[in-house]
Amino acid sequence: MADASLLWHLRGYVGFDAESAQTLQSLGPTLRPHFTRIVEEFYDAILGDPVAKAVLRDEAQIERLRVSLHEWLDRLVTGPYDEAYFEKRARIGRMHVKVGLDQRYMLGAMNLIRVGLHRAIVESAENPLGAFEKHNSIDQICDIELAIMLETYREDYILKKTAEAESLAVMGRLTAGLAHEIRNPLNAAMLQLDVLQRNAKSVGEAPIRRRIERRTNLVQDELRRLSMLLDDFLNLARARGFEPVACDASELLSEVIELRRPEIQSQGIEVVADLDGNSRALFAEPDRLKQVVNNLITNAVEAVIDCDSPAIRVTSRLLDRNRWEVAVIDNGPGITPEVAERAFESFVTTKEAGTGLGLAIVKRIVDLHGGAAQLTPASGGGTCASFWIPLRRRSR
Repeated sequence: MADASLLWHLRGYVGFDAESAQTLQSLGPTLRPHFTRIVEEFYDAILGDPVAKAVLRDEAQIERLRVSLHEWLDRLVTGPYDEAYFEKRARIGRMHVKVGLDQRYMLGAMNLIRVGLHRAIVESAENPLGAFEKHNSIDQICDIELAIMLETYREDYILKKTAEAESLAVMGRLTAGLAHEIRNPLNAAMLQLDVLQRNAKSVGEAPIRRRIERRTNLVQDELRRLSMLLDDFLNLARARGFEPVACDASELLSEVIELRRPEIQSQGIEVVADLDGNSRALFAEPDRLKQVVNNLITNAVEAVIDCDSPAIRVTSRLLDRNRWEVAVIDNGPGITPEVAERAFESFVTTKEAGTGLGLAIVKRIVDLHGGAAQLTPASGGGTCASFWIPLRRRSR
């Protein structure tokens, strides 16, 4: 794991010595009046990018982040550049892994900061051409900051992916045993239960017949739930290979919605489809993408089932030239940030009878397609579950 020795190594490598630190600290009074502008320009760029913006939950979080960036800038020209300084900077790389923001955004973000600071020096200097030492100290500290963030990002990313791979390997071994040890006796039990249900219909006394039917229905429901649990295990363990084919995004999504619509509406839930009507050529696995959408719709239905005016809305749109997004929005009770943060982990669930595998399967399939999935609070209440995948085209 990276420790403060990395800071001293980087300081020596870029030549950031005591004189550089003193030059940087002397710039504090000059640069601080420009921090607000730098922060605004920084978040204008973030909010203008769909992927970067997607990690932000709401305006309150954005405002907290603005304050944090202002404090970060102040520490940049305050120092001391020691072990405590290193640890605070290292947390930024780890946070990027935690929220799922790609490493490349740190490069662009640091460039925005660097340009803003250089501009502030130029605008404040009587002779901008004679301020080399000042500009150099800015470049040195920005290079050090970026190297620390990238190093800690790399470490946490590797740890995260290793843990996921180990978890899936365990899942695969467990599933192989479960499929053999449970599936056969489960099928046999369900067949025998069907026989018992048919025989119960011939019982002459109605009270006895109804008692038998209630009990057999209860057992049947539990067996069905056990079968669904086994299917979830199998789906998660099998989501490894990737064999994409050409398919139409709009067609795929419409098929899922129209298939689910009668069942959802029969429960008194309004279904609204707000789909991008244009044909979108995907290079993907249609059945797996249908499973992703089905899982998100099922979660939305379960979230609104007890609401006064339950409704779910399914939307699709093109984020940019090469990314297609689907969102399933409900008007249920919503989610807390803590739940949203861990929702895609295996076995994490807030449902009393949930397996905690539905969203883990969603994430696994979306990851295989090179995309990303997330849960966010919906405007006006409820939850927005969304994912995007690239529109991969075959080379001609």
